[in-house]
Amino acid sequence: MQKVIIVKSMNVTPEEELAERLAQLGDGWRVVSVSTNIATWGEIDLGPENSFGSAKHVYYVTTALLEKSD
Repeated sequence: MQKVIIVKSMNVTPEEELAERLAQLGDGWRVVSVSTNIATWGEIDLGPENSFGSAKHVYYVTTALLEKSD
C-alpha cells in the first residue's frame, strides 16, 4: 500500500507538520521519497540605495511518498 502526504506552508518550513503527520500513521510505514518545492512572491522595496529587493513571502510544498510493508 502506498500513501502520499502533501504539506504546504508560508514563510515557515513544513518539517514540523510533516513529522506530526508521519507520527500519526504509526508503525509499518517507510518514506520512499520526499521533495520540497519553494516559490517566492512579492518584493520588498529597500529604497533607491539598494537595487536588490527580496521576497515578501516564501511558499513551501513538500510531497512525501510512503509505503507500508505488509
